[in-house]
Amino acid sequence: MLYVARPQTGGMSRHLRTLITHFSREWDVCVAAPSALLTPVDRMAGVVKYVKLSLPGHAAPLRDLAVLIKLVGICRQEKAGLVHVHGYKAALVTLPAARLFGCPVLVTVHNSLLYPDKSILPESCFHRVLKGLDPLVARYITVSEALRQELAGRGINPGKIATIYNGIDTRKFALNMFNSKAWNKEGKEELSPLLGFPGLKVGTAGRLVFHKGLDLFIRAAARVAQHYPDVRFFIAGEGPERAKLESLCDILGMREKVFFLGHVSQIPAYLSCLDLFVLPSRNEGLSLSLLEAGATGLPLIASAVGGIPEIIRHGKTGLLVPAEDVIALEKAMSWLISQPQNRKKLGLEAAGDIRSRFAEENMLKETEKIYEEIFSQSTKDRVACPL
Repeated sequence: MLYVARPQTGGMSRHLRTLITHFSREWDVCVAAPSALLTPVDRMAGVVKYVKLSLPGHAAPLRDLAVLIKLVGICRQEKAGLVHVHGYKAALVTLPAARLFGCPVLVTVHNSLLYPDKSILPESCFHRVLKGLDPLVARYITVSEALRQELAGRGINPGKIATIYNGIDTRKFALNMFNSKAWNKEGKEELSPLLGFPGLKVGTAGRLVFHKGLDLFIRAAARVAQHYPDVRFFIAGEGPERAKLESLCDILGMREKVFFLGHVSQIPAYLSCLDLFVLPSRNEGLSLSLLEAGATGLPLIASAVGGIPEIIRHGKTGLLVPAEDVIALEKAMSWLISQPQNRKKLGLEAAGDIRSRFAEENMLKETEKIYEEIFSQSTKDRVACPL
């Protein structure tokens, strides 16, 4: 089994590490990816083979050609029976390489191909590239039904696409399982702003990038603060937009009420400190952060984009708001801040629903079924070939 990925952090990275950890117990696994992605799983050295792959997250034709040639050699050296690619940028380079070696390819699509900062080609030619490479793909996995419909709408055979929801280890996000007295020194330091505040805490988590909509979170927070001055707001995560977001806080006079925690290593502990979780994304495949927050028992508010409506059942397990609508976001936040009983009810309903529908073991079982189907078809094709 060969896994290939481009530079990535956040949900895609955590998803890939879950697959590697599980399937390396059954099969020989090799991972070809940038070193930034491999670092968090160095603890598995000796069990999983890693090959550093300088695959940039943007279009770079000369470097991509060098990566393609290297991938052909990796497939041959590892005798790959299946290549599982994560992200379509990685797939654009990997598909021709695997075809040269004669190996089936499975592509997992984690994010919309339509979104500007995810598409590496102009819209006018992206559709043709997608269709042209489709015959090289054995199967697709999309992490939400919304992404499956998007692929099918671009002319991909629906029979090749399977929706497998991201899964989380729900044991790590059990209700009321965290006691701050038991946290280690690092956990207490990175979460000290929360531990030192006794009032109501509203938080979010994710990469500090434009499509996560954290500027919308700050703008809505500024409106909420006019009516609820004792509420504080917390952002866990790092990314290229941090300086802009901090400047926005200065402009809105929110520097004393919005706290940037940076990278948080103990996400379950962070979530257990909050009273309300908000995800105002402009685009989303299927958010792991939202799943984790819901499994912790937090009431959820999120934009009705991408796969988010497949997680939140509006009015039952959380609240959905239109994308880019700061006023609607503020109203939803204010309503739940003023409704402690409804916060508790929505949080409990979210926890039960997410534990039943988005458990990690479900995702792993469904993924293994796809692997077995591809292996079986590949074996039949080799037997049927007279050459």
